[in-house]
Amino acid sequence: MHESTDVRRWLDSGARAVKHARERLDAINVFPVADSDTGTNLYLTLHEGNRAVAKLGADASHREVVAAFARGSLVGARGNSGVIISQYLTGFLSAIDAHGGLGRVDAHGIAQSLERAADAAYRAVGTPVEGTILTVARAAAAGAQRAMERGAGRDATLVAAVEEGRAALVLTYEQLPLAKEAGVVDAGAAGLMLQLEMLAETLGGPTVLDSLDRVEWEVTDVGATRISHVHHDRGGTYEVMFVATSREDIHASLTTDLEALGDSVSVTGSHDLWQAHVHTDSPHLAVARGIEAHARQIVVRNVRVGHDADRASTGIVALTQCPGLAEPLADAGAIVLVVPDPTALKRRALRRAVKDASGVAAVVVAGHPALRAAADELARKRRKPALTVLESQHEAQVISAVAAAALVTPGQDLADEMAGAVAATTVGQSTGDALDDDVDRLVDSATEVVSLILAAGVPDSVADAVRLSVRAASPDADVNVYRGEHAYPGVLIGVEHAPT
Repeated sequence: MHESTDVRRWLDSGARAVKHARERLDAINVFPVADSDTGTNLYLTLHEGNRAVAKLGADASHREVVAAFARGSLVGARGNSGVIISQYLTGFLSAIDAHGGLGRVDAHGIAQSLERAADAAYRAVGTPVEGTILTVARAAAAGAQRAMERGAGRDATLVAAVEEGRAALVLTYEQLPLAKEAGVVDAGAAGLMLQLEMLAETLGGPTVLDSLDRVEWEVTDVGATRISHVHHDRGGTYEVMFVATSREDIHASLTTDLEALGDSVSVTGSHDLWQAHVHTDSPHLAVARGIEAHARQIVVRNVRVGHDADRASTGIVALTQCPGLAEPLADAGAIVLVVPDPTALKRRALRRAVKDASGVAAVVVAGHPALRAAADELARKRRKPALTVLESQHEAQVISAVAAAALVTPGQDLADEMAGAVAATTVGQSTGDALDDDVDRLVDSATEVVSLILAAGVPDSVADAVRLSVRAASPDADVNVYRGEHAYPGVLIGVEHAPT
């Protein structure tokens, strides 16, 4: 048996276990926000890690498998739970590798590796909260340590870890107020237990846990059916995630800065890559921090919008180079991918945004020709989710398309309505000095909406003269001003006309 066989088997079985339990985990998700996506986030994170491992040859060493999974899961981490599980597993696998690999590790190595993993999970979180995945990680490590000290072998040490972890999982119902209110255990902690259970079965065999009592995730009959629709007031409205590259340790500075902007902050690092996550009411500031950290693409979504339901229908992905547009686009239901340099968009990041938007189909609308070209290339190579890439190449067309999507009613085709909005939007740009004249050339009596997207440093007052001239040409037209906060040009212009 090859040295990496056991670790590959475990990582694969762990991902499959979460995939099987994905809907149940989503249903019991109440912390930090009841947005019904913990199972999905955990699965997609693990899937990306295993996808990186699958690219290795069959003869890849244990260390190569560990490194590939660590990098893949970190870059592909979704949500707070995904960031934490990525760091937990990376910490565990790195420690196991130092003990000779999963197939050779003894009881002492298991106990020490579980402790390292728990430490890594705690480090990933800016403000740790007990009664969550962190508490269960620590309990499992403590159970393994006690068993090892009693002279237990490797398999028995793992069984003890699972037993203590399950006991701690039950207690999350009491420790976490949101979980108790909903009548469930913590979803992230339940997902972690699936990983530990699969680890025990990988090394000890499929019956090694048969003597232990199982844990019910729905503790009372309050009902997971209502959980997915409850949104508590705690936490920020927007989730912002990005991956930065730095050879320096930016964990402390990034954590401090993001904690000043919101909560549910987690920052993890591996192989000069840093994955950051925050829930915030100021997404533009979190996006700006990501740009400062040289993040090439930043994902923003509104956690109050029901993306859990969208996964069974057609989702929307908005690609923009304007940091300031993340908030209004996310409010309209889009998964927003902010790409400050459109030529630097990675297909991996686009693929991730598409997966986040829907498991079935997605409409992609891009605000720059290079972003649209990347979307077209991905659409040619993917079958699921099915992609429709709109004929857009301007930020104002992104705004009009996403706005149209928010007004779609049952029976209307989402892609058709969005495409119609793009076609009805005439676009242009201005330095700002001659903005009134530049808009006048685009406006006529059929104009319904004028959108002005202002670059960083351009004052809102530049729109004052535009409002007067638009009113003269089309009295009922609206003039909407957006802070794009991009670098150039000074003002992006979009004019929407009534259908003829």
